Amino acid sequence: MTTLLISLDLDPDRATEVVSLLRSEMAPWMRQQPGFVSSHWLLAEDRRHCTITVDFESEGDAAAVARATLALPSNAARSWNVGRVETVADLDFAPRPGLRVEG
Repeated sequence: MTTLLISLDLDPDRATEVVSLLRSEMAPWMRQQPGFVSSHWLLAEDRRHCTITVDFESEGDAAAVARATLALPSNAARSWNVGRVETVADLDFAPRPGLRVEG
């Protein structure tokens, strides 16, 4: 499995419009991509950024979506723009049930 991290820069004054667009267009588009497994969408409290993690079955599937996302031209008039797209690895540092983390 390969995971993409996508960061969108948002216009906080148009947050309602942006969230509606994410739900109605971007999330359905992502789910239709070849190799899509799952995604997690996170909106910053200040509504200036949306971070999306997307899992794909293969590196090739993830690379195709990364290329398509990065190919979107920036547009200052739009309510959102792509900030960055990168392939990431889970370092598995999350505590597990029964595991005691001290530090």
